[in-house]
Amino acid sequence: MSTATVLARASRAEWGRIWSVRSSWVFTGLISCAVVGLGLLVGIDVANNPESVPVGASAWEGARFTAMFALFGTVAMAVVTSTADHGTGAIVPTLQWTPRRGVLLAARALVIALTVTTLGVVLVVAASVVVRTLAPPRVGLPFGDGLRSMGDIVVVLGCGALLGIGLGLATRSTAAALVLAIALLLVLPLLVAQLPFDWAATTSARLPGSGALFLIFGEGPLDDMTVTSARLTLAAWALGALTAGGWRLLRSDAGH
Repeated sequence: MSTATVLARASRAEWGRIWSVRSSWVFTGLISCAVVGLGLLVGIDVANNPESVPVGASAWEGARFTAMFALFGTVAMAVVTSTADHGTGAIVPTLQWTPRRGVLLAARALVIALTVTTLGVVLVVAASVVVRTLAPPRVGLPFGDGLRSMGDIVVVLGCGALLGIGLGLATRSTAAALVLAIALLLVLPLLVAQLPFDWAATTSARLPGSGALFLIFGEGPLDDMTVTSARLTLAAWALGALTAGGWRLLRSDAGH
């Protein structure tokens, strides 16, 4: 059987595994409520304070705040779906069904990353539409701004998903991977940036959370941060985590 055929079969199995458990539907519901709900709050605030909205304002900018909720939600969902069968012991029949571990790794990373990233993007777009619906008429939803905003958000969510998958595969523990993901994306970037040392801001800028914040809000711990540097930082962490997780999947016993 060709590698492409096995990959397609494994991808279908991964898709079915994601949506066959209740936790995936719970995460989807919670993320949807958080992201669209925040968009609703932003829209109501703008509607109640129209004088604070400049002419030519874009609803995409208001909805950017929802991207952080989408990021943490999609990363958490990526972690849970990548570690679920390790926690239950179902990884053993999974490997019996797909004994080529490299193919399983590719299918799992591809399907989970595409699923949670697509979910996050759809919800941020929905939040932007909600903001536009509630905001004054002068607040637009220009297509060009949408492409630029969503381009950055796709990078953030995609890299965040791969980071979560890699941490999940490396630790094989939902709790440990979630703690590491939260630390890297939120706690450490903010904590390190507050230290009174010259190296602190530079170190903070090299963490994935700072890259995500810069792409979403345009601000970071260093004044010379750029879109390119932020994207490279996120990509490097995502690739590093996925490499570590892939190495453990390929090289160590599934039961340990």
